[in-house]
Amino acid sequence: IKYKRVLLKLSGEALAGDQGKGINPPEILKVAEEIKEVHDLGVQIAIVVGGGNMWRGEAGAEIGMERAQADYIGMLGTVMNALALQDSLESVGVPTRVQTAIEMRQVAEPYIRRKAIRHLEKGRIVIFAAGTGSPYFSTDTTAALRASELNAEVILMAKNGVDGIYNADPKVDPTAKKYTKLTHMDIINKGLRVMDTTASSLSMDNNIALVVFNMNNRGNIKKVVEGEEIGTTVKITEPIIKEAQEKMTKAEDSLRRELGNIRAGRANASLLNRINVEYYGAPTPLNQMAQISVPEARVLLVTPYDKSSLKNIEHAIMASDLGIAPMNDGTAIRLVIPQLTEERRKELAKQVKAVSETGKVVVRNIRRDMMDALKKAQKNGDLTEDDLRDLENQAQKVTDESIKNIDKITEDKEKEVLEG
Repeated sequence: IKYKRVLLKLSGEALAGDQGKGINPPEILKVAEEIKEVHDLGVQIAIVVGGGNMWRGEAGAEIGMERAQADYIGMLGTVMNALALQDSLESVGVPTRVQTAIEMRQVAEPYIRRKAIRHLEKGRIVIFAAGTGSPYFSTDTTAALRASELNAEVILMAKNGVDGIYNADPKVDPTAKKYTKLTHMDIINKGLRVMDTTASSLSMDNNIALVVFNMNNRGNIKKVVEGEEIGTTVKITEPIIKEAQEKMTKAEDSLRRELGNIRAGRANASLLNRINVEYYGAPTPLNQMAQISVPEARVLLVTPYDKSSLKNIEHAIMASDLGIAPMNDGTAIRLVIPQLTEERRKELAKQVKAVSETGKVVVRNIRRDMMDALKKAQKNGDLTEDDLRDLENQAQKVTDESIKNIDKITEDKEKEVLEG
């Protein structure tokens, strides 16, 4: 068994069968029997059920209803589906609990996270109904949220008649290309309509895998749980890559700060970022002691929050390597940025390139460490050869994206320096 705790996302249409709308008891019984097969393996199963066979809030809003009210109607539709599914599951001998995000104690338990986990640990299936309890959020978002709260290993997205993720609707475009493996970032970047962006981001942030498959093929749920590769698998981000990506982002931020200290021909508040002022016996960053504004293209105005610190600020600016004489009018300090010569602009442009190249070296070193860590994980048996190849491709994409960001940061700074 590949997954021990799963969250199954069932669309409302999957419970309607060929009739398309409403509740189809024979169809629901088939679904219940499939879920029972997986439950009998000892897998802990939570279910989020949609309500598209009953009502869609967006459709209600399009015909003139107030959107929040239309969404609440849709939430009640998911409760009806959940109760019907519970009845079928219990008829085949599977203990089941329904929990709703909108309290209705006469028909179901209110959603309580710890209680839901306890039900799963006791071998009961838990069906979550009424979405998140708030309008504007889809049941896809509910699935990602509940999977995160329950520490589920994977979201199983059972589709009605679609066997995975495509670059277009396969029911409309016969040339649509099917993906077998993706990452959550691929889904967001490619604009693939698998689940809404909120759900994708939530799944990615909490490292929850996703498998999209055709519900209509009997036995598919069991095949996925047992590790058979069907449909489309959306892999979680390998922690090694995620950590490297965070380091690269920090390297980009560091580059921005470093380039901000290079003085161009125009005023920029970041020029004062490195200046510390002696304030009540402690060195304090100037930007924490004063408001720094740019009233004119080549003028910085420093207005201290505490007027008594004006002299200390003036001394700190004079002692710095800024090379600009401060003008103190008794209430604020004015700094006039001198016009740069053409020769000086070219020198600064070279300096910008040198600093940028250092940033790229940092990113490449992070990539090297990331690749080494992935190979070590594969050698230790934590990754297969296929996993390693996929992750190396991801690592290269992350690196290319960071280098691209550095090139854009550098280009903007060069333009600022050369054009003033």
